[in-house]
Amino acid sequence: MKKIVILAPISNNYINYFDAISGDKDNRYLIFAMERHRDNYPETLPENIKFVFLKIWNEEYIDYVISQTFGQQIDYVYAYSEEEIIFAAKLRKKYQVTLGQSLTSAEEFRNKLTMVKAAEQAHVAVPRYWPVDNVFDLIEAEKKLGFPFVLKPIAGMGSMDTFVVHDHVELERLAADKILRGYLAEEFIPWPLYHVDGFVKQGHFVYLISSKYFANTLEVKNGKSVGSVQISPTAAEQKLIRSYVTDLLKGMDTPENYLFHLEVFCDGREVKLCEIGSRLGGGRILQELEQGLGFSPIQELLKLDLGLPNKVDLDKEYKSAEIRGFVMVEPGRGILQKLPAADAVLAANPEVYDYYQYAKLGRTYNGAASSVEALAAISVCGKDSRTVEEKLKELDAWLKKAAVYS
Repeated sequence: MKKIVILAPISNNYINYFDAISGDKDNRYLIFAMERHRDNYPETLPENIKFVFLKIWNEEYIDYVISQTFGQQIDYVYAYSEEEIIFAAKLRKKYQVTLGQSLTSAEEFRNKLTMVKAAEQAHVAVPRYWPVDNVFDLIEAEKKLGFPFVLKPIAGMGSMDTFVVHDHVELERLAADKILRGYLAEEFIPWPLYHVDGFVKQGHFVYLISSKYFANTLEVKNGKSVGSVQISPTAAEQKLIRSYVTDLLKGMDTPENYLFHLEVFCDGREVKLCEIGSRLGGGRILQELEQGLGFSPIQELLKLDLGLPNKVDLDKEYKSAEIRGFVMVEPGRGILQKLPAADAVLAANPEVYDYYQYAKLGRTYNGAASSVEALAAISVCGKDSRTVEEKLKELDAWLKKAAVYS
């Protein structure tokens, strides 16, 4: 009987990992989740599954409970959240877990400076960059990279605390207003941005699906809604991107089985790294993949690693039959009074297969500060990328107009 630890600070209603293990009677599970998500789980649980619900995410306490429950050796640690990648790897090292991502691998996928250096070692193209840990580094970055350049936190996510620095006025403002510790400056790449979502089993792609942003994660600060549309597997840039991904992953320290979310710039002739994470992408990428592939990547990876029956075929690369895309509709400004009901949106738009409302009526909004803030997410499927993108832009404009603020 294996001793399994699951770190689950995110709502199970979103990632739904629990269905993968709820019927397993042969292993012992210790699951850490948030108290506010207690209602996500059944009241009655099998004896081999124990939950610890936390009011705050306390890594030191989690470590203590693991040691008290399982002693000094466990068999598996599962983490989905970007913020828990490093902590999970540290637990694997401490508790002698050989299955899953090592600490070295986790740091390559989580620390943007380590990441870009690993990419260089893999001999793939990266933007010119400069580490920034103080004002002097920031000034030097401008000398090395020129304007505009991008400044982002080494351990950031969701484009939070990320800036495009256009001139000396913005440079001086950042130097005065920010504590510059743990940042990375990169040259600004004015090419289209793509996200690439994949599942790797023993070096084989279970799936590899590329999508093009029609408004990327940085543009949300300019009032645009983040959105992307899958590109056809036969699209010209897909061959370039696939070759780049293959070379990059070969040069990185990776687990035997893993999910990844990669963002790259591509001008149709060349590909350059934006960043990569060893987890599924955010937004509505999970739902997009579930609908298109017919299975949950999160559940199948968990079952694969634990030796439970799964749908992952080593000899098959899964592909989506239709083109899918989604848009995260940016909030307006004011107290939100009214939004269209989900049923009305779905009934009036047969192309929409998923509508998820994030916003709460009565809450005050002031636009979006990051790519994860939205009124709602709208997902569409169709015959080609252009059709899907046009429909998403139409629905984005319609929902923004329909939202009522005071």
